Amino acid sequence: MRPLQAAGLVLLLALALAPPAAAAGPAPALEFEATALDGSPFSGRSLAGKAVLLDFWGTWCAPCVQAFPKLQRLHEDYGDRLSVVGLAYYSGEPEDIAATAAEHGLGYTILAGNEETLEMFDVFAFPSYVLISAAGEVVFSRAGQVSDLYEQVAAHLGR
Repeated sequence: MRPLQAAGLVLLLALALAPPAAAAGPAPALEFEATALDGSPFSGRSLAGKAVLLDFWGTWCAPCVQAFPKLQRLHEDYGDRLSVVGLAYYSGEPEDIAATAAEHGLGYTILAGNEETLEMFDVFAFPSYVLISAAGEVVFSRAGQVSDLYEQVAAHLGR
């Protein structure tokens, strides 16, 4: 084999084995869809640029409801750098979800979740939390009661 052919073969092999270039736009973690309580579609892509804490919950889930004060506090303390988003599941009509949010004074975004989003984030228990960095990468995923959730999120945000 001539040197030029060998060099071409090596270059071709290197290109074939190279990882694909990253696509422009939101990271995969923000590629989810949900439904706002008014029935309009909601795209996770709209959250790009801030860290995002997803809260997978249900009106019927006592540990979920017990976490509301921590989530509201995160929203109030870090709202300039963090979007807290509650995704409600198996919780009745949007009016029922909105009533629960109002009863607990939740000021962050509340949505009706869907099965695709559960699958995307591998959620199998309620409550579950997924923290996504401002770059759109999953920082952590936790299932069940997380007693130090506020502290974990604050540590990621640099207090």
